Amino acid sequence: MILDLFPIKTGIWSLGMDAAFDQGLYEELLQLNASMQTGDQIWERKDHNIFDGHSPRCQTLQTVVLSKVQELLGPSGRLIHVQGREVVRSSGVEIMPHNDEDECDVQAIYFPFGPELDASLGLMPQINQFAPNGFAICNPAWRSSGFAGLLMPWESPSKFWIKPHRGLLIAFDARAIHFQKPYFGEQPFMNILFNIKVERIHG
Repeated sequence: MILDLFPIKTGIWSLGMDAAFDQGLYEELLQLNASMQTGDQIWERKDHNIFDGHSPRCQTLQTVVLSKVQELLGPSGRLIHVQGREVVRSSGVEIMPHNDEDECDVQAIYFPFGPELDASLGLMPQINQFAPNGFAICNPAWRSSGFAGLLMPWESPSKFWIKPHRGLLIAFDARAIHFQKPYFGEQPFMNILFNIKVERIHG
């Protein structure tokens, strides 16, 4: 008997947030990001939590997003803490492969900026494609030239591509390797991160 074990559970949703709401959120967090940056790199910033209660827009988004993450966890999981951050990238900047298991158990990412989804089309054909600024979720044991290790004969590159759109939310096991290709555009691009701690209720 041969078994393929342990897939990566991932949630992908179109939240359907109003465009004016997302624009206001984007502008608000863009100003916050400018005040928090301490260097040229996207990770060089003061420690802060955008879900600390100071922003009504952030609180609204948090309520919607955490309800979706609870769907991902199911009845055997419970959310116990969330920290939020904004990641702002200018043209040409990419996010290198990494995981966030040292910071959280589940990571969710919301895109308040990007091309619009077409409600008359299915979600997957629009988002599951390689593109500039593409976001990839990979198996925790993913191997590439940047991650030494043998690709076994039965393995294929374990990578799922997502083309960011405004209003799109993704959530996944924080042990998964993920990265984002360079963004090319005139306006800065923004990811809103939810670093979420969870606990198992049963079993």
